[in-house]
Amino acid sequence: MVFFESPAKIEIAHPHDLLARRFLIDNELMASMLEHYDDTGFVQLIDLHVLQCESPVTIDYTLQEVIGDLRFSTRFKNGTFSKVFLFFEHQSTKIPLFSFDCLRKILEFYEECIADPQNTITEDGKLPYPLVVVLYHGNISWNELLQIKDLIAVPPGVNSYVLWFPVILIDLSKIRSEELQGHPALIALFDMLQSYSSGELAESFDRIIKHLVPVKNDARCYGWANSLTRYFLSTTQSNKEVAIKTVSKILNKTEAKKMVMSTLEELYVKGIEKGIEKGREEGIEKGREEGNVNRGILDILDILNARFKKVPRSISRAVSSYKDSIALKSLLVQAATCKTLDEFEQDLAHH
Repeated sequence: MVFFESPAKIEIAHPHDLLARRFLIDNELMASMLEHYDDTGFVQLIDLHVLQCESPVTIDYTLQEVIGDLRFSTRFKNGTFSKVFLFFEHQSTKIPLFSFDCLRKILEFYEECIADPQNTITEDGKLPYPLVVVLYHGNISWNELLQIKDLIAVPPGVNSYVLWFPVILIDLSKIRSEELQGHPALIALFDMLQSYSSGELAESFDRIIKHLVPVKNDARCYGWANSLTRYFLSTTQSNKEVAIKTVSKILNKTEAKKMVMSTLEELYVKGIEKGIEKGREEGIEKGREEGNVNRGILDILDILNARFKKVPRSISRAVSSYKDSIALKSLLVQAATCKTLDEFEQDLAHH
């Protein structure tokens, strides 16, 4: 057992994106977000009751790295239109050309549809309708998400909706914490992301966990609490006592302590493994550099010996003292082009 007595910030890769995905891969939470935070009116046209995550990715409470986008399928309410495919994106920074990234993913998805039409092309042989949902929680409001038509010079009289697709932008930086609504777990997620962006996560964790009190008997609650706790411990300097006391609001103290301690131990081990891997990579790079230096020194001395038969020890020692492979490349050129050893020695003195 590893004991943690002092505050420790043990990082995990991409914690914000993984936390958002961990919660919103849940059909109910995604539907709740669309129902309460869409200001385009487009969601009124689709049936949230049949919303289904179609992504072949797994994100558990440990917030492990995943590959792939979150995609959800649904249908229009009137039943006369194509199936809708929803693409979820999470962003913590503004991307000026974000619409191009979305278009690229939509086109990749359509290529998949054409390759495997049984699962994704509608009964009349047409491709599903695309809808992009963006959750943003940066420090600066994302006032306007430029569409493709806004980035292309459209001539007068030409349809301005070239390559248009609907985008629902949910900007958490514009929503006050007291205005958060929807499923309790969704509110906890949004409050967590907002608190991190404002630098107030350490002070807000107690309030965030309390959002889960109404659903503490839900079978999913332990996983939600565990993910929030893991995110909290990996992004703040708070200690285990604070985390245990807070999580005890929805779990008994024994369960809360076990969760926090196992999370800290796992993060600690992962931190050590990450440090070992980084050290191994740095060692390999250092060895590669040393090898380049040694080869560079030998090449220079070989050229000088071949050209001038005998190289004074003073020059050999001076060349051998170099530790920079880039500088040695320059000396290699000088060794091959100098007219005399005296000229090389003079260049060596001023290098």
